[in-house]
Amino acid sequence: MRFFLGIDAGGTKTTAVLAGTNTVLARAHSGSIKVTRNGADAAGKNLAALFADLEQQSGVAATSITSACIGLSGITVPEIAEWARAELRKHLQGSVHLCGDEEIALDAAFHGGPGVLVIAGTGSNVVGRMPQGEIFHLGGWGPVLSDEGSGYWIGLQAARATLQALDRGEPTKLFDEILRLWTISSHTELVEMGNRVPGPDFSQLAPGVSTCAIQGDAVALRVLQEGGSLLGSMAVFALRRLKHTGSLTGDNLPLALTGSVAAHVAPLREALIATVRGSLPEVTVHPEPVDAALGAVWRAQQAVSAH
Repeated sequence: MRFFLGIDAGGTKTTAVLAGTNTVLARAHSGSIKVTRNGADAAGKNLAALFADLEQQSGVAATSITSACIGLSGITVPEIAEWARAELRKHLQGSVHLCGDEEIALDAAFHGGPGVLVIAGTGSNVVGRMPQGEIFHLGGWGPVLSDEGSGYWIGLQAARATLQALDRGEPTKLFDEILRLWTISSHTELVEMGNRVPGPDFSQLAPGVSTCAIQGDAVALRVLQEGGSLLGSMAVFALRRLKHTGSLTGDNLPLALTGSVAAHVAPLREALIATVRGSLPEVTVHPEPVDAALGAVWRAQQAVSAH
C-alpha cells in the first residue's frame, strides 16, 4: 500500500495529514516549524513530534511513506528550502516535494485548476491561479500596511472601535472583553498596551470580537463586517482578472476560503461572500473552508502519478 504525507507549515501551527490512496489515516498538529520564527532546534523538535503522533495514530512508520509534500512560506529562500529538505530526510525515505503554502491551499480547493482563494488567518491575502498555471496575489503586505480581515486586523480595529465607542458613549461588550483578554483593568491600560513598542499581538483579541458579535454587539459586528467587505472587494478584483482570461464561462468562476478566521468567524465570512456575490452573482463558492494539508496530500499523490 502506498502512503502519502501532506504538511501545512503555518506561522503559528503545523498540520500534517497521512493518507492512503483514498483515505485519511491520521491527522496531527504541532507548533510552527518555521525556522525564522522558532529557530532550527525548536522547529526540528516540532516536526519530529508530528511524525511521532502520526505513527502512533496510524501504525505507519515514516520510512514507509511513499511521497510527501510540505507547503511552507519562504520556500524560495535557499536556506529555508535546504533546512526543510534536510529535516524531512531525517524521517522519510520516499520522495519529498517542497512548495509554497499558498500553492497547497490552492490545490486543496481546485486540484491544480484555476480559481481564487481568500486566505484569512492571523494574516490575510488573496491568491489566484490562472488557467495556464500563473499564480498572482493581492494584499498580504503585513499587519501594519495590509492584512485586511485577518486576526491581527480584527483585534487592532476592535481596539480602535472600542475607544471610539467610549468617546461617543456607545455601549459595547468589547471593552470588558479586551480588558479580560489582555488582563488589564482600565481604558488607560488599554491605550498603553495598544501603543506599546513593540506592539501587542492584536490577533489575541479576534476570538473575543467574534464572540461579542455573535452575542449581538453592534461595534464588534461592524468590525467583522468591514473586514469581510474589504476581503470580498479584493476577491472580486481577483475573480474579474480570472474571468477576463475568457477561459471560464457561465457559473464556473470558483472561489474558496481558508484560514482560521475564514473557518470560524461567521459574520466576516458572510460579509465577504455577500460582497463578492453583490458584484459577481455567478461565482461558485466552495462549500467549506479548505484544508491546505489535504492540498499537500493531493500534490504528493500527483507527484507519484506523474512517474
